[in-house]
Amino acid sequence: MRPTSARLAYLAELRNVVGCHSETAERHRTDADLGRSGVLRGRRTAGGAAVVVTAVVLVVAGCTTSVPGAPTVDSAQVSMYRSEQSASTSAARRELTVTLCRQAMSSMVVMVRGYNTFVDRLNAVQSYDRVGDLDDRARATLIAGVDQIRAKVTDAVAADVTGPVNAFVTSSGRLGDAIGRRELAGLNPIADTWTRDKQSVLTACATYLPPPPGLAPTTTGERPPR
Repeated sequence: MRPTSARLAYLAELRNVVGCHSETAERHRTDADLGRSGVLRGRRTAGGAAVVVTAVVLVVAGCTTSVPGAPTVDSAQVSMYRSEQSASTSAARRELTVTLCRQAMSSMVVMVRGYNTFVDRLNAVQSYDRVGDLDDRARATLIAGVDQIRAKVTDAVAADVTGPVNAFVTSSGRLGDAIGRRELAGLNPIADTWTRDKQSVLTACATYLPPPPGLAPTTTGERPPR
């Protein structure tokens, strides 16, 4: 059998053993370097026969097996999964809402107490110059309360609470600014709005938390002199 025929027979047998489609590339090199012309040069033995080393490179493609049929989805399992996800989301939303309400109520106690102490004194003396530092303290409690409440407001909180809370945060800022401007009669409408917004928060949060003892539906002493 000629060398070339023997080599082809060997490759055919190898394909049968592997069992998958193989791409065979052959390169023939002599033990001498390639010449500039790109023609393969061979070294001849003393007998004059060329010694040729044949390198066989096999690229075997992976075998794949097709599975008959079409994929199906268990609708009951999908429905159960969606229900579980919805319940998990609702639980997380409620937890964040409770956290916001708890913070809002806690901050309100301090804010209302600080404001009432200031305005009671203002009603008594009729002058910012005679309230000492109570106006500054009232403003400080309003600012601190707003910062604490705002930090708990996220998009994941229930919308029925974030709306009233944001309104209360806004009116708290306006009330603090009015105190900073040392307003007297002009403080009344701003304080009225602030009180209404506070009550709206308590009403919204009542679904999630009972109001703390320090907060009543309405507070006394909140009106400055007219």
